[in-house]
Amino acid sequence: MKINPVVFRAYDIRGIAGSDLNEEVYYTLGRAYATWLSKRRINDTAVGRDNRLTSESYAKSFIKGLNEGGINTYDIGLSLSQISYFSSYEFKTKACAMITASHNPGEYNGLKLGTGFSETMMPDEIAEIKELAEKGQFSSGSGVNTKIDIFPQYKEAILKHFNLKKDWRVVVDTCNTTSGMFYPEIFRMAGCEVIEQNTNLDGNFPLGVPDPTEVEVLERLAKGVKEAKADIGFAYDTDGDRMAVVDENGRVLWMDVIVSLFAKDVLEFMPGAPIIYNTVCSRQVTEAIESAGGTPIMERVGHSFIKARVKQEKSPFGGELSGHIFFMDNFFGHDDGAYASLRLLQYLERTEQTLSQAVDALPQYISSPEIKMGLADDIKFDFINNQITNLFKKSWPSAEYIDIDGIRMDMDDCMATIRASQNGPYITIKFEAKTKQKYDQIKDTLRSMLLNYKEIDWSSGVNTHALD
Repeated sequence: MKINPVVFRAYDIRGIAGSDLNEEVYYTLGRAYATWLSKRRINDTAVGRDNRLTSESYAKSFIKGLNEGGINTYDIGLSLSQISYFSSYEFKTKACAMITASHNPGEYNGLKLGTGFSETMMPDEIAEIKELAEKGQFSSGSGVNTKIDIFPQYKEAILKHFNLKKDWRVVVDTCNTTSGMFYPEIFRMAGCEVIEQNTNLDGNFPLGVPDPTEVEVLERLAKGVKEAKADIGFAYDTDGDRMAVVDENGRVLWMDVIVSLFAKDVLEFMPGAPIIYNTVCSRQVTEAIESAGGTPIMERVGHSFIKARVKQEKSPFGGELSGHIFFMDNFFGHDDGAYASLRLLQYLERTEQTLSQAVDALPQYISSPEIKMGLADDIKFDFINNQITNLFKKSWPSAEYIDIDGIRMDMDDCMATIRASQNGPYITIKFEAKTKQKYDQIKDTLRSMLLNYKEIDWSSGVNTHALD
């Protein structure tokens, strides 16, 4: 069948439910993934799903496609991406799948596909799935589906790493997503007192986009922390692999700040180690890694890219501004918001600090949130490569540039970057400076630059107020 090619993104599949995606598309994707697995003599896979309104029916169609392609399936039901990754270890198979569109708006859905233990598809593998789906030359067989709940095993595997001493008072906001089924229980089992916000599941996402990096979500979380006089606040996305944090004072923290803290934690025990982070992270991350004796290595944005680079460099840790966190020192290496959240509490206990104290000890920058602006999928990459890149270099001629993912300029006291998103029709912008004056100068330059292009849709963006 013909599938809209735009759904095949760099490291997963995402599109609009009901137009780009439907039950027939998911059945075809199930047959394609079954064929991909059969070529590698992999015979079984787990399939999880988030609580989007279409996810249950899409999961049934996907599983049917897998079974008719000869693959045995473990239907783990409502789940999180990290539980899906964990299932590979539990079922001893180098395969897993998750029906989810992560933090995308409610009208989206998608699919994450495993390729090994803690590994997900890279661009060439997504291209192979696309080709298989288009050709329709599938494997066949009579796979069997088994429904099973592996949350108890997952929870045990996570909690064995932690022995918290403090009676942490934690606010958890899960944006009415699947995360609400799991995170409150995990924190309580770890000994925390949990104040729940928006943990009831509602696939209509009545509070808006389930993205924990949105300022609206973080401000809501901050209000809850202050009202509860809590020690910390955590927010999570639909499939639970991304996290966001506010401190005990209700201060909103971008996740690259937390990446800096995790880098310090790891390097205290493994000095000199390479630390992986992405191109939209603050200069603070680079400086924190260097001051702790580590080797900073910048990589493209995207959980599959970071995971792969962590393994390539034999790094003990990698992290992204978006809240994907990867530990390899004593964990699996895939992004798991539960492990990362408890690891942060453990670090604060070990160093006898509040979160605000730990953050205040880092190099300080005035940083924008991650800003997203609408731009059509079919023109966004060309726009970055052939228009914005040249303007960047003219605007800041003395800067150093990195072009592995869009364009990023660095100077001693500031940074700015623009890139095309891999998982939605938009571009992302991030900037920072040491002083408010410099920050405002960069903001004004970026705003003027972007206003020149009518094809950019400011109304469909996220955090666009940061450019006002």
